[in-house]
Amino acid sequence: MANKSDNPPASNDPLSAGFGHNRPDVPDDELAKELEELREAELKSRDLPAFEPKLQEYVYEVRFYPGANLIRGELQAFDIPHAERVLHVILGLTRLPVDTRIVLKVEEDERLRQSRVERNRRALRMLTSHHHWLQGSSDGKRADFAGEDLSDAVLEGRDLSHVSLTNARLSGAKLAGAKLVGADLSGADLSGADLSGADLTNATLADANLIGAILLGAKVDGADVWRANLARMVISPEELHKILGCKSQT
Repeated sequence: MANKSDNPPASNDPLSAGFGHNRPDVPDDELAKELEELREAELKSRDLPAFEPKLQEYVYEVRFYPGANLIRGELQAFDIPHAERVLHVILGLTRLPVDTRIVLKVEEDERLRQSRVERNRRALRMLTSHHHWLQGSSDGKRADFAGEDLSDAVLEGRDLSHVSLTNARLSGAKLAGAKLVGADLSGADLSGADLSGADLTNATLADANLIGAILLGAKVDGADVWRANLARMVISPEELHKILGCKSQT
């Protein structure tokens, strides 16, 4: 009868005991190499910059109830949920109104840029037709920008004679040297607009907002500024007296 060996035969099963580092016969150089690789990986992980969330600029719009004025502002937050929590604090509310909009400022700036590009193209088409109308051409049409948002529009030197700009938003608009003879600017927002050297002869500026507007060198003969807000308007004393209808003392 064959003698039994004192040691059991080695198993070919890789999942059996003795696999990997459980093997008693791991060569020292192999183990040292693996330990060195682990140390290098640890050192590299220490050099990696730790992830830190960055504050981003957001813009918000809030309307508390239908028909109410739109409240706009900016805030800093890590993400939209964080921005909502910040807005809770800013407004002092436990729940934000349904009509609340929060968006990244860079996205809003791009949207506004695209909107202004399209606005300027449309305004150029309307003014081209308006010039034909001024010349008596049958294919021309008087330009009507009533209620339009033309904030920061560049209209320097343009012929806007007899254009309707009733209640238009022209804050910060560049209108230096523009011809606005007989134009209807009643109720328009011209705050901070540059009207230096513009021709406002017989223009209607009743109820207009001219806060901080620049009218140096502007022609204002016959211009109507009934109930217009002229606070901080930049204008020469002579033109101011003229626009207010002050009579010179002899």
